[in-house]
Amino acid sequence: MGIVRSLAIVAVVAAGTFGCLLAGESVVTAAFLGLALIAGSFVGLQHPTWLLWALAVVVALLPAGYVPGTPVPLIFTLTMAVLLATVLHPRDVSTFTPLEYALMALVVVAGLSVAATMQNGIDDILEYVKWTSATLLVVALLRLRADQLRTFGQVFVVASSLSAAVGLAMLTVDKSARTFDLLSPFGYDASSAGRFVFNGAAVTARLSGTYIDPNAAGIGFLAALMISLLVFDGFRRWALALLLFAAVAMTLSRAAIFSVVLALLLMLAFHTMSTRGRTAIIGTLVGGMALLSAIPASRRRIFSSFGDSDTGSTARSDALREFPEKMSGHWLFGHGWGIAEFKDPEKAFNINYVANAPLLSVYRGGLLVGILFTAIMIYGCYLAYRCLRSSRSEVALYGGCFIAFFVLGMQLDFSTVSIPVSVTDLSLMLAYLVVALRSSESTDLFRQAQSRELSVRTRAPW
Repeated sequence: MGIVRSLAIVAVVAAGTFGCLLAGESVVTAAFLGLALIAGSFVGLQHPTWLLWALAVVVALLPAGYVPGTPVPLIFTLTMAVLLATVLHPRDVSTFTPLEYALMALVVVAGLSVAATMQNGIDDILEYVKWTSATLLVVALLRLRADQLRTFGQVFVVASSLSAAVGLAMLTVDKSARTFDLLSPFGYDASSAGRFVFNGAAVTARLSGTYIDPNAAGIGFLAALMISLLVFDGFRRWALALLLFAAVAMTLSRAAIFSVVLALLLMLAFHTMSTRGRTAIIGTLVGGMALLSAIPASRRRIFSSFGDSDTGSTARSDALREFPEKMSGHWLFGHGWGIAEFKDPEKAFNINYVANAPLLSVYRGGLLVGILFTAIMIYGCYLAYRCLRSSRSEVALYGGCFIAFFVLGMQLDFSTVSIPVSVTDLSLMLAYLVVALRSSESTDLFRQAQSRELSVRTRAPW
């Protein structure tokens, strides 16, 4: 095994350095990257869980960061290190779930679309590899023990709460984005800070923090909110969930906000609960909507949605109407992975490709990729529905959030297909969906056993 590990280190360092040189970087940068990969490989071999905790922090706090001195995204680097450590180390969980097999099949089918549409060479391959690494993170996480998954989730949730605090500070006391000056070694630039929504003469700042993109921030904070329900207990669970929902609301991401609202409505419809619990949810919905309505920025953002004055809705409608025409001649394998509209915001705006995750997967990878991706998400919704019927309210709310995010959020936003950090957040949602279902089933079985035992004792003679 020692020889295999040594060869793996050499292979990873060589591949990483060669990739850096192909990207047009200097020999000095390549050498720096090689040393970083050697150090990372050593950590991965000796202390693989450190890579997991580091990844949880980076996804939440430095989602748009780069390895210092290189053009390599931090998330990609750590995800690849986690996947490598998963392959090299003995796994605590050896059986695979149907969800994992389906994701592996999706990666293979997507690879065929890359081969069939390759026009930009290394760009196509790099985009595919970045997406694949984020997608297969589900498999790496589900190889962990339950206590390790809980720790990973806790690190991610706490780091996301700190990220929300940083974003709030940048909205209030740090409007000049000095925070980004501190983070400049990781590729952050103060000129990229700050996102706004325009409604007539009104201009409203949106919380985006280190995500830079407020819609990506909304998805990240939503993922953290969902996971907080599973990895914390009691007061800490609901306090962190409330804080993260406040962060979701301040991003003004309609996809994320409406997903939470729909999740609560799904709980009312499908979750078995007491009158007290039902009253609490209704009160939360009414109070939350009243609070959002009382704040001018959120009121304009939410209640102007899908109207004639909403340019975003108009653009979405135009893109949906033009989708069949744009796919003409590209239905089988899509337009490709490293195409300009996925890399240049101006070209993306001019082309106005469809802002819908399932359809965008068709646009990029073709019908086979789109159908398989959608089938996986529908299967995830089936698992989420089983969670929704759980006797545990936190598990039910997780299931409701997942269904709502697919049914509503992913139809309004596309970043879970094309932006690596959002793909990673979706992978976290999928991994912890399995965790939620396992938790629910073990609790329900335990309660059934207790009920049977009580029934036997009741019938037994004195």
